[in-house]
Amino acid sequence: MAFRPDIVINTPEGTTLVVEVKRHLPTVRGTEDGLKRYMVGMQCPVGLLVTPERIWLYRDSYSSRAPESIELVGVFDAKSLWRQPPPLDEIQFEVFVQDWLRDLTEQRSQDLPYDARKAFREYVLPAVAQGEIRAGHPRYSP
Repeated sequence: MAFRPDIVINTPEGTTLVVEVKRHLPTVRGTEDGLKRYMVGMQCPVGLLVTPERIWLYRDSYSSRAPESIELVGVFDAKSLWRQPPPLDEIQFEVFVQDWLRDLTEQRSQDLPYDARKAFREYVLPAVAQGEIRAGHPRYSP
């Protein structure tokens, strides 16, 4: 099955941030590879992989047109970011993360842990501030 991000942020320049949300992530590698291939194929400069425990932040260095040009900026503790416990359902967790991104502003970024604050201000906040945050695919519960 082709990779489809769970959340996309579009700005007038195009898709500037894609987010893959996983309530349960058995292995990072496969999901990370799909995200990187998507970022390269869609020429998307920034990507996030979000679980209830961690957030991986990636950026495209544009050193090549291959997934190897996607660099890991950092892995951040997500538990301290949530104001309430994340929902247990996968679809509800996607909505939860999408709402969290909508609420993430310059002011709210003060609440981010120090290690994440600089990276989010540089790579995530510009897309959130200028872009339209929407689901990357239809959401439905089986």
